[in-house]
Amino acid sequence: MQEDKDKPGPQRLAELREAIRRRAEADREARRAAETLRVARLQELPASLWIVMGRGGDYVVVEDSFCSCPHFTIKVMGGETVEPCYHLVAVRVAADTGRYHDLSRTLTPGEVQGIVAEALYAGRSATLRRRLYGLDRGVEDAT
Repeated sequence: MQEDKDKPGPQRLAELREAIRRRAEADREARRAAETLRVARLQELPASLWIVMGRGGDYVVVEDSFCSCPHFTIKVMGGETVEPCYHLVAVRVAADTGRYHDLSRTLTPGEVQGIVAEALYAGRSATLRRRLYGLDRGVEDAT
């Protein structure tokens, strides 16, 4: 869709946020992610940074703006669509319902960086799972 690529950034971001809000009302998969506590807030400021423990891995989400999943990085950032991935919607649902792990007050900046790096480079964060579930073994135990 060439017309999406031609829209200015702020307009596309506003459309993305509206699509997230609209889908949060009906997306069962996103609701299930929040209900089963597969969403964790890592920090509130300077940006609200989250991890969604998804089917294919852990995805880094900047609330209402960015997700590290392939759908977002290829289709949304590539200008093909403004339709959000379920990870962005899951964060919205989690924030609206209060159904998430809040680590934002207990993680150090170094721990946040480590969790984000593991999610981006290894696909899953063992550190996040240890913090959430007290696991000392591999990340497979929490999935």
